[in-house]
Amino acid sequence: MKNLIGLWVAVLLFFHPFVGVAEEAKEEEVELEEVVVTATRHETPVEEVPASVTVITREQIEASSGMRVDDILRKYAGIDVRRPSGFLSHSATVSMRGMGSMPGRTLVLLDGIPLNKADTGTVNWDLLRAEDIERIEIVRGPASALYGSNAMGGVINIITRKPEDRPISARLKGGYGSWDTWSGGAVISGTLGRFGYYLSYDHLDSDGYNPTPPEERTPYDVKRYLEEDHLWSKFTCKPTEDSSVSLGYLHFEDKRGEGEKYRHPDGVYRSWDTNGVNLAYEFSWGKSRWLARGFYLEEDYFWNRERLRRGRYTWYKVDVERIDAGGTLQTTFPITSWSLLTVGLDYKYGSVDGKDDYIIERDAPSDKVVKNKGKQQSFSFFLNDELQIGERLVLHIGLRYDWVKSYDGSFYDSSGFLQSREYDSNTWDEISPRVALLYRLGDSTTLRASVGKAFRAPILDDLYRSGIFRGRIYAANPDLGPEKLVTYEVGIAHRFTRGISAELSGYYTDAEDFFYPIKIGIDPATGRDLYQRQNVGEVEIYGVEMQTDFRITSWLSAFINLTWNESEVKEFDPEPDLEGKDLEYTPHFKANIGLSFSHPEICRVELVGRYVDEMYSDPENTEEGKLDDHFVVDLKVSREFFKHAELYLNVMNLLDEDYEEYPGSEAPGFFIMGGMVLKF
Repeated sequence: MKNLIGLWVAVLLFFHPFVGVAEEAKEEEVELEEVVVTATRHETPVEEVPASVTVITREQIEASSGMRVDDILRKYAGIDVRRPSGFLSHSATVSMRGMGSMPGRTLVLLDGIPLNKADTGTVNWDLLRAEDIERIEIVRGPASALYGSNAMGGVINIITRKPEDRPISARLKGGYGSWDTWSGGAVISGTLGRFGYYLSYDHLDSDGYNPTPPEERTPYDVKRYLEEDHLWSKFTCKPTEDSSVSLGYLHFEDKRGEGEKYRHPDGVYRSWDTNGVNLAYEFSWGKSRWLARGFYLEEDYFWNRERLRRGRYTWYKVDVERIDAGGTLQTTFPITSWSLLTVGLDYKYGSVDGKDDYIIERDAPSDKVVKNKGKQQSFSFFLNDELQIGERLVLHIGLRYDWVKSYDGSFYDSSGFLQSREYDSNTWDEISPRVALLYRLGDSTTLRASVGKAFRAPILDDLYRSGIFRGRIYAANPDLGPEKLVTYEVGIAHRFTRGISAELSGYYTDAEDFFYPIKIGIDPATGRDLYQRQNVGEVEIYGVEMQTDFRITSWLSAFINLTWNESEVKEFDPEPDLEGKDLEYTPHFKANIGLSFSHPEICRVELVGRYVDEMYSDPENTEEGKLDDHFVVDLKVSREFFKHAELYLNVMNLLDEDYEEYPGSEAPGFFIMGGMVLKF
């Protein structure tokens, strides 16, 4: 820890004199007050929020290298991103504050709408294109007091672009890169009186690469491939000066090779067909501000699965229909001149209807069918009071009540290999409080402290689905209860000069009822061990995050952030040997350092180095499951010509670092993609 702080201080001292030299050149610059919506569910200046908050602006998104939104998130403190085969993998795993590999412990929003699926807890990060995003808000730490389930490590809110403030504008984009990867797309946007529109389409195609290490390849290991299409549209209307309506529609479909091919001409592949609609209405009534929002997201998931075990071939198809929907009604109004209250109601619904159809099993024709179904809904009430006590002290008091019900669960296996049954419904309720303080020591320094409770409701797959997952046979557990935690946090933020600022955060989390796979017996059909996820784990998580931004000149800036985290199993009665072990996929140390150059007459460049410490891919922390540390450098260069054309070059893994984010799957090496954007 001393070395970590020493490195941070050394960087501050190195850049400080350069920033000081540039102060006079920037005296005429006017800094706009940065606001955030996610931390309080309404617009609030970042400097008045008693939490660790990062806002990624439109300019930063455009300058970032990478093919996906999760590539952008990698370089920020407290965020762990895992995508084993780069943009070719079927989405990514994104977690915050050392929450491990289980999905759904970080809440992800799109324009305030939850993207975590009720059946898996995961988020399909491939739905999102960086070109359609206005900003990304990151709020670290438990946020169940405002958002309920899933917000254990924090919240990531992705806010899409608004229509351009002119009758019509257009962008055309095309690019080509490694692995015969090409992309093309267009955006048309504008405002006509009180109405606005934003229409975006993008296609991406790639032959891909073979992620299996050469020494481990068989004749059945082939390249991953990808074909995908995105359509995003947004329509806005301002009926009055104090009201607005927004309607968004999302369509996404793709086909992704999994890097295995036995007999089927397309090999093992997955595909998604997703449609989503969201509607929001905001208006003012007296001194209050109101928001009504509804959303509906439907996903058809298909997995063409084939395998060869002991020389016997099996081919089956997985079809899953998912629905996630819900709505919000909230209002924000002043109680007194020093108290601002936000109250509201949330409703969420999720369902899954899955079927596995076997065509061939162990070289014999098969009519075997496996089905799983389930539904979940929640009703919630929340409030958050923001108190301004004097000129220096801000106090936030939040409280939320969630009632969650899972029902209509069933599992069916026509072969009798796994037990078929219908499950009783189950309900839980949780109260999630949070208290946070912010104290201004002066114009340049703020202190903050908070304590908050958070939880995650069981996902439908764990409750109602039995089957083989990652080589193990699991039995469903309809008695599974929510995971819970309490987090304590302190922090300090200081602006040394107009060009250099730093933030230091420390947190401690005491978690209980974490899910772990428990061996419950022997499966009678196979003689193999039978597992089940149960609430038996107690986990201790603590760490430090340090973030610094440097504005050296008007066209040159830099940043560095460091994360140190410990996520350990504190108590595990079924297997005491796991006590003291790290959670899966939680590195102890991470560091990101970047340099940005932006001059309108020359070019725009961002160079980022990312270091990730070694970590374990298994709960036993075996040597075989250890993943080595790695340092990856990414580069983005762009140049505008005549205000209507821009050339760009995107390089990932510039130094061609050889590493793994998942055992047996090599991460992409050097990848380069260039292209042109035409603006009208």
